[in-house]
Amino acid sequence: MAGRVYAQLREAIMTGRFAPGQLLSLRSVAEAVGSSTMPVRAALTRLQAEGALIDGAGRALMVPPMTLELLGELRDVRVALEGAVAKRAASRMTRAHLTALQAVYDVMDAHVEAGDVPAYLRSNFEFHIAIYTHGASDITLATIQNLWMRIGPFLNLVAPDIPHMRRSMAAHRHIVEALWRGDGEGARAGIEEDIGDAAADLAERLQGAEQSNEESGKKGGAQASA
Repeated sequence: MAGRVYAQLREAIMTGRFAPGQLLSLRSVAEAVGSSTMPVRAALTRLQAEGALIDGAGRALMVPPMTLELLGELRDVRVALEGAVAKRAASRMTRAHLTALQAVYDVMDAHVEAGDVPAYLRSNFEFHIAIYTHGASDITLATIQNLWMRIGPFLNLVAPDIPHMRRSMAAHRHIVEALWRGDGEGARAGIEEDIGDAAADLAERLQGAEQSNEESGKKGGAQASA
């Protein structure tokens, strides 16, 4: 049961179902997954040890925040690792694998046009993992998933922007087309485009939030002085 709850929560974090700063209490999570508190406690403890959750207010755990510096680091690591894995997958994926990937792409595109952000994020994760499964060992795949646990909650900060999702789908199309050609370098470039565009959009939002906080702090200080 603890393993099942862990898998549920891990996927929820990677697909952006939890927002940055969201508090997760033992009781609320147990109710959400329909489990007793004991396996939930074990799952949350494991996720905290992996860095997917941190201590929050009271006795709750929290989805950690993001900084511009960390975002840049995650972008660079993901581009290097996921790009290399996608390049390797290009020489390993069969026609059946590519047909299945194309179907995921088509479903994801339909979610974009419908404006269904949660479904898009789930399909986006499925799309990437469908590629990486063929280019990575279990150890490397686990490392990629750990990176996704850190970035996943922030994808829903940019995904509701329809233009962003359409740009992302353009990158996904480049990846699919390269894989159909067996073009590993093209697949790697598509991954870099996808990750880089998402990071740029998120950096813009983080900078806007920081400026807003600074302005609020200045206003608060001026009012206190007055």
